[in-house]
Amino acid sequence: MEKILFVDDEQTFRLASKKLLESVGYIVDTASDGIDAEKFLDQAEYDFIITDIVMPRKEGIELILDIRQRNVKSKIIAISGGGRGSAQEYLTMAKAFQADAVLAKPYAFNELLSTMKKLSSEKDQ
Repeated sequence: MEKILFVDDEQTFRLASKKLLESVGYIVDTASDGIDAEKFLDQAEYDFIITDIVMPRKEGIELILDIRQRNVKSKIIAISGGGRGSAQEYLTMAKAFQADAVLAKPYAFNELLSTMKKLSSEKDQ
């Protein structure tokens, strides 16, 4: 069973995403920002890390950089609905910093699942 760390500062969105992902068989931990996420990364390994970009304390770009510096093998999916800039600008930046995939909010749940499935098949090759 694949394990996910879902990082987003919007509590309602984070908890709804957790329920949806668990309903299709994933094990999901959640964190409200990059600092909370690092506590989980210190204790467990994840198949996927899904992270928002614009968050308080430690943003998603910083988290992606830290994950890559740690040589964590997780597939990273960056998500953003924008903020001070456009969602596309943030997602382009996330891709440049080695996110494996990006999704603009709002996205369809099936879009997230198909992105994860694609990344899983790449991992197996």
